[in-house]
Amino acid sequence: MKEFLIIGLLGVILSTSLFAQQQTKPNVIFIYADDMGYGEVQALNPTHSKIPTPNLNQLAAEGMVFTDAHTSSSVCTPSRYGLMTGRYNWRTRLQRGIVGGGSEPLIEADRMTLGSLFRGKGYSTSIVGKWHLDYHYELPSGTKKPSRQKMTETHFYAPAPIGTHIPDGPISRGFDEFYGFQQSADMSSIVQDDTIIKEIPFIETLPDLTKEVVRQIDDKAAAAKSGKPFFIYFAQNSPHSPVAPAPNWKGKGTLGEYSDFVAQTDGSVGEVMEALNRNGLSENTIVIFSSDNGTSQGREVDISYLESKNHFPSSKLRGYKADLWDGGHRVPFILRWPEKVKAHSQSNQLICLTDMMATFAEMLSEELPDEVGEDSFSFFNSWFGKAVNNPRESIVHHSVHGRFSIRKGDWKLLLAPGSGGRTAPFGIETIKLGLPQVQLYNMKEDLGEKNNLVAQYPEKITDLIALLESYVSKGRSTLGAIQKNEVEIDIWKNELNSTEPHPSYRKSKKN
Repeated sequence: MKEFLIIGLLGVILSTSLFAQQQTKPNVIFIYADDMGYGEVQALNPTHSKIPTPNLNQLAAEGMVFTDAHTSSSVCTPSRYGLMTGRYNWRTRLQRGIVGGGSEPLIEADRMTLGSLFRGKGYSTSIVGKWHLDYHYELPSGTKKPSRQKMTETHFYAPAPIGTHIPDGPISRGFDEFYGFQQSADMSSIVQDDTIIKEIPFIETLPDLTKEVVRQIDDKAAAAKSGKPFFIYFAQNSPHSPVAPAPNWKGKGTLGEYSDFVAQTDGSVGEVMEALNRNGLSENTIVIFSSDNGTSQGREVDISYLESKNHFPSSKLRGYKADLWDGGHRVPFILRWPEKVKAHSQSNQLICLTDMMATFAEMLSEELPDEVGEDSFSFFNSWFGKAVNNPRESIVHHSVHGRFSIRKGDWKLLLAPGSGGRTAPFGIETIKLGLPQVQLYNMKEDLGEKNNLVAQYPEKITDLIALLESYVSKGRSTLGAIQKNEVEIDIWKNELNSTEPHPSYRKSKKN
């Protein structure tokens, strides 16, 4: 009898212990804004940010800010590829620009993604919002292929009607659920899992996506508390064009419609946080906010006007979306986990968003195989103010035109004249002006990348080029077995170094 009591007591203790372990497994929400530069968030740019971002300010106050975080590219599709796979985007067939939709997915079917990593560890996984890594459209039976509906003042349609099947979208790449769209140019056509289910005015897209994230939090809360945590990748459509703030956000940004849209983006984050609080999930949910690249500049975003009002979207950085200069790819990165991460904390550790694969893998005690996360370094220990075992010491940057840059420590080398992207002068103009074909900056002393030190430090150029070439030839920048790139890599982009315009310069204006 005594033995049965002891065994029963041990069973209760064991089951209680297992339940406690289940309860401590954190939920994860990764919020990815679209075209939102480092300086847009007031908490990160207190003297030169004039657009109200109270929710992001609070997120920063309650968590950790990373001051030196970068995307793998300064434009959309490639940066999302890097985030999802832990691999530099330029190792794929996409050597410049973005994917257009309706083609072979950029992520191979057998490649691990953040979705499949979390799902393999018992998480429910979902993506809400913008995918932009391509998929095919299978039209409803008996439907002739329609011509693409024209963009209107209120709708941006996909090249396929309601009822179209998506055979190789996010739910074939590690996610249990998908609610969103392929790219900004078709954000009115909403896909649920593998089917286009409705068409909505693009002014309703951000509210609709936010409502879906909140619904998922509400629906998953009970399971999360019982040991089935969730990973939600919330890829916002804002403040990317079309700049379309909802009526109730008009005037709240104080600097015109674009500022209203930034304010609404912040408000969307606030709704997510409120849902976590309401469901009692706030303490043990990791919330990360970042962006796919810097702020865009163009017809809908008047940078000169914003700066005249003392609002600097790139803060003290040079350049914007598409550029090799840091304004193109250094992005906000705010992490909140009240149960574990100290409030009001900051890290200056160099990170790339490709690092999320290795970082989450370490958090989940998952050892990655050699063919996964080839360019991913874990910075998990830095969340807690501890030394990182194998910290990232260098990073490769890539522009919309496929131009390369590499940084190691304080030294940054650009293999391009001018911005390498869209900030003037760029392209053929840089060649006509006789600008240097390479640029070298000390980022510690010259954050604004104004003083080109090429003539003073030729040995730095040699060393950095050799390092970049080694990363290319090995198919990885981390330790491990040599891997293959999908295509030959030209680090100099020689076809762009002529006085004849390359098609990619014209095409990029539509991205």
